[in-house]
Amino acid sequence: MGPSVHVTLPDWSLFKFPPDPYPPALPPPSDQGTLASPFPIDFNTYNNVLSPRLPVTFAICYAVVTTFMNFVNRRRGMKPFWISKTRPFFAFIILHNVALALFSAVTFAAMLRALMHTWPGWQSDTGFAGAADALCKMHGPRGLGDAATYNSASNLWEIKNRLIHLGDDGSPDSTDVGRLWNEGLAFWGWFFYLSKFYEVVDTLIIVLKGKRSVTLQKFHHAGAMLCMWAGMRYMSPPIWMFVFVNSGIHALM
Repeated sequence: MGPSVHVTLPDWSLFKFPPDPYPPALPPPSDQGTLASPFPIDFNTYNNVLSPRLPVTFAICYAVVTTFMNFVNRRRGMKPFWISKTRPFFAFIILHNVALALFSAVTFAAMLRALMHTWPGWQSDTGFAGAADALCKMHGPRGLGDAATYNSASNLWEIKNRLIHLGDDGSPDSTDVGRLWNEGLAFWGWFFYLSKFYEVVDTLIIVLKGKRSVTLQKFHHAGAMLCMWAGMRYMSPPIWMFVFVNSGIHALM
């Protein structure tokens, strides 16, 4: 019959707060120098910015300040601030949008490459199970059943295939290729997460023009920070869809 897919609900112990501190997020490979990982990122730096305090604090401050600025603009009769009428401000808007468009396009291209290197192919004899394995298990070498997964009960990384080994520190080997994390998600997903903090400049431009930042925009920017944090901090497979689709949409916009 071949391999098959079985869907079950997640264990409710995964939803406790605060979440477990383990496993730490794994930085991208440091020896590639390719589009998947152009340059190394220090382990401590990588994980320090994935502290939950950063996105939570930033999101709260963003929501409060934006709400306050909406109040200020209403009191001012929705008149633009003087700085929004200057040539440097206009030049900044152009630079801001071009930079975000280029970054989003490169991120989209890098994720497309990662998916192409990960996808087992339409003619694969593993069928839907092979596709699910490739897209839902992000660590370890390519191949059905060869993924490295984290056992939250023992707090250890495990590989079922005895012919494949973990790294010296017990984590997935950073030289393994063929799965999304090492093929580009670890690098570009991390920078895409950081870009969510910069994207609040969109709201700054709006309020300086004397316009109202709508509620949907506030929820979008604050929610994107928190979703990207959760996906990258816990190396959650669905986060590749956020990075891939959102970067493509942003490049078009």
